[in-house]
Amino acid sequence: GLVMPERIRTGTLQVGCMGYVVAGLRDPREARPGSIISLQKTMQTLISNQMELPSSDALTHQSVLYASVHPMEGDGFDEMHAAVNRLALNDTGLEIHQTAGSSNNGGGPFLGPGLRVGFQGLLHVEVFRQRLLDEFDLEAIVTPPKVPYRIQYLESKNYKRPPGAPMEEVIEDLADWPAQGHRFKVLEPMVDVRILAPMEYAGNIMELTKRKRGTRMQTKPIDEHIWLFTAAMPWADVVTDFHDDLKSTTAGYASFDVSEADPPQQESDLVKVELLLNSEIVDPLAFVCHRDVAQSQARVVCQKLQEVLPRQQFVTVIQAKADGKIIASSRIRAYRKDVLTKGGKTVGGGDITRKRKLLEKQKKGKKRQQATGKVQLSQAAFNSVISRG
Repeated sequence: GLVMPERIRTGTLQVGCMGYVVAGLRDPREARPGSIISLQKTMQTLISNQMELPSSDALTHQSVLYASVHPMEGDGFDEMHAAVNRLALNDTGLEIHQTAGSSNNGGGPFLGPGLRVGFQGLLHVEVFRQRLLDEFDLEAIVTPPKVPYRIQYLESKNYKRPPGAPMEEVIEDLADWPAQGHRFKVLEPMVDVRILAPMEYAGNIMELTKRKRGTRMQTKPIDEHIWLFTAAMPWADVVTDFHDDLKSTTAGYASFDVSEADPPQQESDLVKVELLLNSEIVDPLAFVCHRDVAQSQARVVCQKLQEVLPRQQFVTVIQAKADGKIIASSRIRAYRKDVLTKGGKTVGGGDITRKRKLLEKQKKGKKRQQATGKVQLSQAAFNSVISRG
């Protein structure tokens, strides 16, 4: 039928008409842009005329980074899930997978159930978060973006792969990172970065590029004021805080774009850093970095989490772990009530036994709260992991 703007049923559509077709699709996302609709009886004619049909790969957008999306309120998952599915109807770049809060792939006891969403880039993440807020009035927590890594397992005497398990796999969720003790190589995605900036900021840009593990750096003058800087950089370092750092070091004058590098992947000595709150692993806060800077970046993240996490009635211990060892730690002191004063008077007078009894009772209560208490995570906590450079 035709849309004029009301629907008018005509039974046919001619060339140049804009209309609608009612199909028996169970999932609206199956109707991808570029799809060809044909009657069953004319399908053989299309094939016999050797008409070029779009492949499934051409209609599918490959996500370049992944992030977990969780509702701000613990009971708002169903509402958020429905909103994300509605956004996906006109945003074919979204790749949505549901995670379970009780499994390692979910948010665990800190975030609860959520969605694992694939995006086309950093700007796509920001647009997605803003559309959720503007169109559905939903505030969602988006974890730091993760890029896919290619893992190549090596022969090991202590740990052998199960029969039939592949010796090479692509990991898009850090919860699937190989456990400690396995021998493997990591290939990370690489991109070519092109930066346009005034020449007086050349030193700052070269220093930033080197800090972000940039290689094959080249400079080319465009005119007497503007230079073009090119380098190959790990995609994981670009999607975190490279944009903010570049703007800061060039007073906002620099601009950049990226393209796939050749070769698209590079072997690197990477390690997974896990964050723990009161000895409980928070999977969404985990990140991957080069082994040489793992300890320094873990200290920065622990320090920032200490500043942004709310103070509780119990001590909050923040730890970072890599290769099975604690490499950084910080603590958030608990609120403490003065139990020795009541009504402006000192309890127990000069009796030290009475005072010790009250202090020991308070200490046991704090310890019990620390074992059962829940730390509330916010978007600022995840931003601490993003800006860890």
